[in-house]
Amino acid sequence: MSSINNHWKLIKTVLPQHTDHAGVMWHGSYLNFLEEGRIDALDKVGLSYSKLSRNGFEIPVISIQMKYRKSFIHGEKVLLTSQFKLENKIRLICKTLFFKSNGDIGAEAAIELVVVRKTNDSIKLVRELPVQIKNILLMLEEGPKV
Repeated sequence: MSSINNHWKLIKTVLPQHTDHAGVMWHGSYLNFLEEGRIDALDKVGLSYSKLSRNGFEIPVISIQMKYRKSFIHGEKVLLTSQFKLENKIRLICKTLFFKSNGDIGAEAAIELVVVRKTNDSIKLVRELPVQIKNILLMLEEGPKV
C-alpha cells in the first residue's frame, strides 16, 4: 500500500457542524469524512454505494483505528489520502491520512471492511465476492487513473 500513485484524494473543509464548542474538529466528524472518502472513491471507479445497496450489498466497517495528532479547526481545509487493499479475498483495508494545509499529518486511520449481502431479514458475510464487486475493489486498490 505504499505507492504514491494509488492514493485516492478528497479535500474537505471543516464546517461549524464538524466542530465542538471550541471550534475544534469533533472526533466523530473524522468518521464522516472517512466514509465520504470511501464513497467518493467508489463513485470514481464507477459504482455508487446507493446502487450497491439497492442490489442487496453493503460494505460495513468491522474495525477502525484512529490516531489524532494535530487538531483541525473551523474553516480549515483537510486533504484526505486513502489507499485500499483487498486481503484474504473478502476483507478490504483502507488506510487514510488527514493532512493539514501545511503538510502535517493531523490524523491517521486504518479501517477494515467486509462485503455483506442483505436478503429479507438476514445479513450474511459474502465469502466469495461476485466478480463485478471484486473487480471494483481491485480498482480501488490500484488507485485513480492519472
